Amino acid sequence: MEQGTAARAFAAMLKGLYERAGSPPLAAVVRQGRLQRPAVGLSTSSLSEWLSGRSVPSQARVVQFLVSFFAQQARQAGRAGAPGGWSRLWEGAVEERRQRRGGRPARPVPRDGPALRAPVRGRLVAELQPEEAFSRWEVHRPVDVPAAVPGALPLYVRRAHDEMIRGVVEQAVGGESQMVVLVGESSSGKTRACWEAVAELPAGWRLWHPLDPSPARALANALQEGIAPRTAIWLNELQQYVGEQAGAGAEQVAAGLREMLQDSTNGPVLVVGTVWPEFWDTLTASRVSGRPDTYAQARALLEGKAVHVPAAFEKQELEDARTVGGHDPRLADALAHTATGRITQYLAGAPVLLERYRTAPPAARAVISAAMDASRLGGVTLVEQEFLQTAAEGYLSDDAYDALGETWLEDALAYTQQPSKGVRGLLSRVRARPAGSGRDGFRLADYIDHVGRRERRFSAPPASFWRAARSHLPDAHLVRVLGQAAQARWRDAEAAELYQRALDLGDLQAGQSLAWLWQERQRAGEARRVQEQAALAGDGDVLEDLLMPLLEQEEYQQAEHLVREASARGNATAQLHLARALTLDGETQEAARWYAEVARCSDPEVLRAYAGDLRERGDLEEARTVLRAAGDRRALGELAALADGSAAEAEQAAWEAFSAGEATPLKELAEQAEADGRSADAARLYRDAIAVFERRRRQREAGVALIDFEMGGRSLREYLEPAVLPMASGQTWALRQLVALLDGTQGAAAGDGALREVAEAGNAWALEQLLRRLRERGQAQEAESLLQSEVARANPWALWALAHRSLRDEQVPDAVRRVLLERAAAARVRQAVRALVERAEQAGLAGEADQWALHAAARGYATPLWELVRRREQEGRLEAAEQLAWQAPASERSWVLRRLAQHRTGEQVMPLLWRAYDEALAWAPGLLAEHLEAAGEFTLAEHFARLAADAGDRQALEDLAARRKDDDPGRQWQAMLANGLTAEGTPAVPW
Repeated sequence: MEQGTAARAFAAMLKGLYERAGSPPLAAVVRQGRLQRPAVGLSTSSLSEWLSGRSVPSQARVVQFLVSFFAQQARQAGRAGAPGGWSRLWEGAVEERRQRRGGRPARPVPRDGPALRAPVRGRLVAELQPEEAFSRWEVHRPVDVPAAVPGALPLYVRRAHDEMIRGVVEQAVGGESQMVVLVGESSSGKTRACWEAVAELPAGWRLWHPLDPSPARALANALQEGIAPRTAIWLNELQQYVGEQAGAGAEQVAAGLREMLQDSTNGPVLVVGTVWPEFWDTLTASRVSGRPDTYAQARALLEGKAVHVPAAFEKQELEDARTVGGHDPRLADALAHTATGRITQYLAGAPVLLERYRTAPPAARAVISAAMDASRLGGVTLVEQEFLQTAAEGYLSDDAYDALGETWLEDALAYTQQPSKGVRGLLSRVRARPAGSGRDGFRLADYIDHVGRRERRFSAPPASFWRAARSHLPDAHLVRVLGQAAQARWRDAEAAELYQRALDLGDLQAGQSLAWLWQERQRAGEARRVQEQAALAGDGDVLEDLLMPLLEQEEYQQAEHLVREASARGNATAQLHLARALTLDGETQEAARWYAEVARCSDPEVLRAYAGDLRERGDLEEARTVLRAAGDRRALGELAALADGSAAEAEQAAWEAFSAGEATPLKELAEQAEADGRSADAARLYRDAIAVFERRRRQREAGVALIDFEMGGRSLREYLEPAVLPMASGQTWALRQLVALLDGTQGAAAGDGALREVAEAGNAWALEQLLRRLRERGQAQEAESLLQSEVARANPWALWALAHRSLRDEQVPDAVRRVLLERAAAARVRQAVRALVERAEQAGLAGEADQWALHAAARGYATPLWELVRRREQEGRLEAAEQLAWQAPASERSWVLRRLAQHRTGEQVMPLLWRAYDEALAWAPGLLAEHLEAAGEFTLAEHFARLAADAGDRQALEDLAARRKDDDPGRQWQAMLANGLTAEGTPAVPW
């Protein structure tokens, strides 16, 4: 059977059966799947893929449901049901797809032997038991009820986000590595949704949770060794792997995950993660000009990977929960005790924990508050007993401290660990295993952590907290993060001590922050001391900064002393400088010794520089060895340029660079083949590159809630005009050059076939190019037929092109225009959703406009919602504007409200600011201070400026101090400007 025949035969069978069933709306099929017991997880996008033949369902139960449902509908309409042998068609299609899994052909085997297999990690999914969900996989244990329950886990109610997750899982099962991240508040059901999704992985898949020696290090080590195919990687609390809590290796882990997901030669792999909205916002925030791009790799990794999980059940989901609740008393109990739809929070024991927190005795409350501040300010998830003992004292009033008994700490910890209704306590004891590398400590309950981030948002920790951090936190990067928190609160003296401690523990970023603090106070000597310590500890950039003025001033002896001392301590940059200097002085033997030290470092930039030295000396073989050790994108690109073996070896080197993100060597190889008249070789390289680009495109689009067809600031006019489409220009070169090659060697229209093949796989750029070529050749009818066929296949770009054209054609009836827009919106086109919002608002259908805008905002696209809020604001409908802003999803609400507050002036803004403050939105105190100062309410303005500083926004208080320093009899404002604040919030003394 030729390649692709089985998949086409199965798709034709399924499509024919679907049409005989009357072509029911795909959303109706999804709903029918939900009603099955157990439910069958479907999504409209997956159904469209299966019916069009672009993919094959991986689960027998799903296929059985579809065939039986369509057959029943067909028989009721008097048509033929399912054909015989449909199961064999499906099995053949699955096997064929498994053999044809995406990506370019395997690379040639290196001369030194076959590639090593990646280690197998984790548990077989088929062997996982429900009881295990609570331990290693960190699903919240449900509350106990005095009745028999059907199992360890409550019966699951599928929600809208579950369909999106399963769409990603199905793509991974189909052979393409994927990643999905669930973004939602504490106890909103994120981890349970992941558990349900991975539980449906087919036989042979494993689930692995990187934890030891630390989450980030475990994952970094595994990425270096390789991840075995059919592994699902469980990244609960994603910030522990690629965020601040991961330490200095966070970006390395993010880059490793990106490379793994893009590697078509070793997969498929599925990555499932969860994260709170505030951590997601930090990891995905746009780069701010002039500031370090801390999360560049994480931002690129997470683009299009989010699935937002609402905190509360929607109306239909509550109805489904009531149906399921008849079979599970825990779910029935949750429904009976919550009127807000926050079912998962109740099941996770949130009310029980909150009550115990509210009624805690003073010592226990102090311990909890210290753990809350450690988590919210520094991402410290495990605190040791010594830390809690030192920190807690400052959270107690004088009377409460005097009343402490001899065993106050033991009593407080006993209270916090007491379980209730089967739910673990406010703090949980964590014991290090003898064979492991962890340590003993206490972990704050997830929901109480969430409560602390709200209730203590405007509170700064006492001095005892900062002292405990310096004395009892062993992780350098966490100490540095707490230093940043202190600095954000204008506790600069505390920040300086924390930065110094972090630097002493080996955190080089802390050295940069500390040097800046000293420079800001014009303490050049202290700044230089810190810079020298950082340089000697391995900071190559700081070493360069110190060397430059010494060399400019011809202080060669001092420069040599600095370089030699830094070299002796292992600074690779210094070692390279020293080796070069010794070479120039003719001391080649000592230079070789230092070059050997450089070769053992792990800094890609230093290794590339060393390889450059080797190239200049003509030692190309050693230069290749060093570049291989560097291993980053640029190094592999340079390595490919040095390839001097056979054509197969040159191609392998080019592919290695391509896989790391450096396309130039492969592009040049293909262009050279074309120039040499080897058209077949050039076409093969172009096609292989296209296959990789296509797989990456599908990965990007799989996790995108709404597809954007306005890129680069230009919008689609109609498919005949130039358009900027969501295929980055850097990823079109292979297709463009293949088309040009085919046109040039086989005829002017020969490239159409290549474009059509890629367009039918869902590539909007290829479809637009093909339509344009047809029109330019006068084949307008064929172009229109192609567009309509892609519309029938539910191609999102084709649907939007047709809908957009209808908006510009006054002859199209309004009802037709609406249908076209709704079809494009159902295909996840964000511009169609925006157009529906605008049209509903213009027609006076405010409720409909709101629903579409909120639908988009829940999927990470808040622009229509903001435009709607702003329009109502401009029309003078202030209450309606504010009411809509408050309805925004949690992940977008703060942003929309802040923009609204910034657009209002005078008395109009004050009610909004007061409510924002009551809701603990972090930006509210600063704006309140600004407006109260303008209104002459100076005492209140100072109060809220201080609250803003306590919340981590020092700017409002600094601005206030700068305005008041000239009328300052007590010189408190001048002291504040010079020295910052003490932990208690008073002006600090010089330090």
